[in-house]
Amino acid sequence: MKKGSKKSKFEEQKLDYDPYLMRINKGERMYKIYIFRPFAGRENNFEYRILTKEKTNGMLEMVSYNFKIIDGIPQKSSIMKSPEIPKDNMDEMIQNMMISTNTSQEEFEEIDLSNFKTLEEQINFLQKKNKADTMYVT
Repeated sequence: MKKGSKKSKFEEQKLDYDPYLMRINKGERMYKIYIFRPFAGRENNFEYRILTKEKTNGMLEMVSYNFKIIDGIPQKSSIMKSPEIPKDNMDEMIQNMMISTNTSQEEFEEIDLSNFKTLEEQINFLQKKNKADTMYVT
């Protein structure tokens, strides 16, 4: 009987609890990605990102966070997760966020992945647009 190394078991466990990642399980796929790039934060490469996935029950899961690059190293902070959001509420939530943060259309990007039937198609699209860090795609 072979035992697995403690390091690999620890790394697997660590990945399961990584607050920066959104797990996409079998049958799930990305829904939309929203990126807010305020003019005031551009010199610091600051963005506010919202990632959403469509779950098998039709609900959305959302992860949002601040993103910026410090000394060439990507940093994430202020992470929030919402495990169950009705799809119908998402557009209104984004519109309210744009109003409350005084974000203009020039400071906002929406990447709609909902028209792709598979996760693989979504990943290929993001790679072609240079919007995917394949280091984290497994």
